[in-house]
Amino acid sequence: MKKRYIFGIIVILIVVFFFASILYGLDKKEEEFTDSSLPRIGQRVWTYNMNKHEWRNYNKNIDEDDSKYEIILQVQAPEGNGGYSVYNLITGNAQVPKEPVWIGEGSGEFLVGNKLYSYFPKQFEFYEIIFNGVMFVPRKLTDKEISEILKGYKIIKVSELKKGNYTIEYSKSNSKFVVLNDIGENFYKYYIVPNDSKKLKLEEFSNQFRLLDKVDIKIQRLEGCSKAYPCYDIKVK
Repeated sequence: MKKRYIFGIIVILIVVFFFASILYGLDKKEEEFTDSSLPRIGQRVWTYNMNKHEWRNYNKNIDEDDSKYEIILQVQAPEGNGGYSVYNLITGNAQVPKEPVWIGEGSGEFLVGNKLYSYFPKQFEFYEIIFNGVMFVPRKLTDKEISEILKGYKIIKVSELKKGNYTIEYSKSNSKFVVLNDIGENFYKYYIVPNDSKKLKLEEFSNQFRLLDKVDIKIQRLEGCSKAYPCYDIKVK
């Protein structure tokens, strides 16, 4: 009896250890994927050519003739309470000050063709990163420019949501939408909340979503609705 008891405990321990190993492995893989997909501090990510006025992904194999025109942006630790995206500026051109490049709060930069764009998740806004000859500055994109980048997405403006009773007719062929902030600083730190997560999928950017079925959507701040920061409703029928 005692031997069976000991044997049972050993089997249970083996099973527990087995499942613990699997869970640890999955967590490890997820952590490795996250680390590999996000830019690391010190990593050189973007290169701008002042002569050609073109952006590209960083490549250490730079043509020597072009090197004097190349400006490299290197990931720096976020600064400020808002966690602004910051880059070290590396260049061989002495006329360009080597000052940190601040983009936006929690912003995410992405390349389309030879242009560098940035999404500001705290404000639901898109920008193009422009070099003005001395420094890099964000330029807010127009609706037309955003439509060209996010092809197939219908734009929903916050000013339209403020009017209330915003309704979408559900259609599988027209199911992709992007919410844009056109009212300025009054719209800040909002996020999209469906009443059924299986009927809506958030896309690459937090203001993008794809409808999978009819669903009620609320756009709100973390603390909920208030007079200063009201919630906005979208009904999909």
